[in-house]
Amino acid sequence: MGSYETVPNTLSSFEHGSEEAIAASMSPFADEHYTDFYDAHILKFMKPGPGSDIELIWDTLHKLLLKSRSSSLNVVDMGVGTGRVLRGLLEIAHSQGIEKLDVKFFGVDPGRAMLERGKELVRSDERLRSIADVEWVSSDALGFTADQPALYAATDLLYFAGGGFNHLLSPTEILGFLRELARALRTGSPNALAIIVIQSESMPSRMASIPNYDGERSVTRSETMPDINYEKSADSKTWAGPYHVDAFELKVKSTKDGSVLKKFNFRFDLALFDEEAWPELVEKAGMRIAREKDYALGRAYYLQNKLK
Repeated sequence: MGSYETVPNTLSSFEHGSEEAIAASMSPFADEHYTDFYDAHILKFMKPGPGSDIELIWDTLHKLLLKSRSSSLNVVDMGVGTGRVLRGLLEIAHSQGIEKLDVKFFGVDPGRAMLERGKELVRSDERLRSIADVEWVSSDALGFTADQPALYAATDLLYFAGGGFNHLLSPTEILGFLRELARALRTGSPNALAIIVIQSESMPSRMASIPNYDGERSVTRSETMPDINYEKSADSKTWAGPYHVDAFELKVKSTKDGSVLKKFNFRFDLALFDEEAWPELVEKAGMRIAREKDYALGRAYYLQNKLK
């Protein structure tokens, strides 16, 4: 039986390109069973469809596609994971009879195993694989233009969905990301923008209180490994000042005899969204909040560079 402890905040808390960042991508997130569990589990509380972050992002992408331009759109899925949102956008295009989007997607994530699974899920789906070009980039929120120079001053849309933004644990990290974002957006374009999705559970204005609670225990059947079940313990979720600590145990079990094949102990550190400090950080990065929109699971901020 294997037992591991996650490294908190794999998106950005390590210096970009450092040995620690590489080690983070080789933590339990690199295990095939975790990526398999992640795909099935996340859909339990982040479902596609009306009111989802996927629909919200599609609305903006579709509007950008209708505007005149001289080249394909470069679209960045920051913290792409296994491609929940990216695949959701391709699903919408397919459902609308669109055979080819004039888009190149860049799925950015530090977890190489997550990227490989996302890549395989798109490649193996005959409906989706030809709708748009997709490049899977092993990088983080603070250094993605260095790792993928094609995105420097040439990104038309970047979205940060699914609560990934809350992995940025300090104002310094948030400002670092915003400055990287400002470098990425297409130079001189009045249409280039970013969508930052903040979940309600991290926004003080959308909560009556900040509770400490244990989530429910769950059992999830693997969709790709017929002899595997995933038994997840109740979440231990605790607020400590501005930080939300989420911990749980995950057992990989055989459906044949119930034996435990692997066991992981996960801990995620997430930051409470500081609504008062946010506008100042955006301003310091040379950006502006073009608009904001509440949706079912939180709020979306639409950011643009200040045009000179």
